[in-house]
Amino acid sequence: MTMTDSTTKGTAPQAVKPAAGAKDYYGNDITVRFDLARCLHVGVCVRSIPAVFDTKRRPWVLPDAGEADQIAQVVRRCPSGALHYEFTDPARGVEQGHSPVTVRTAEGEPLWLEGDILIANDGEELPETRAALCRCGSTANRPFCDASGPCTQWRHHAH
Repeated sequence: MTMTDSTTKGTAPQAVKPAAGAKDYYGNDITVRFDLARCLHVGVCVRSIPAVFDTKRRPWVLPDAGEADQIAQVVRRCPSGALHYEFTDPARGVEQGHSPVTVRTAEGEPLWLEGDILIANDGEELPETRAALCRCGSTANRPFCDASGPCTQWRHHAH
């Protein structure tokens, strides 16, 4: 299934409602969606394009401070799926996952998923491109990892 929950400038989401608390940051060429509940602070975004992603600034995401293609590339590297994007030009499309799905795992880490994912959770289907799923059961944001449980060894590794 294709990720379709990003919104274009001034329009409502097409097929999937955004998560409660997700925020859109609108630029001329790209919109970036951020879901704080999914963010594990891996830091790929802030290390990659600090002019666009700066947690010390409000708003912390400035899509017009960088090139849309570069921003999209960085967003696709966000392992938790807290960041997503949609180009303003509908011809450029929305973020899509690849097939087959990739699952990375190691002791003390969440399940890192990437690809064309459909997560079934409590009768709801969530189309996704990236996700960090909880393995220890201690999360308050089921099924996603919130780093509140004992499996936080991954925080010491670069992703």
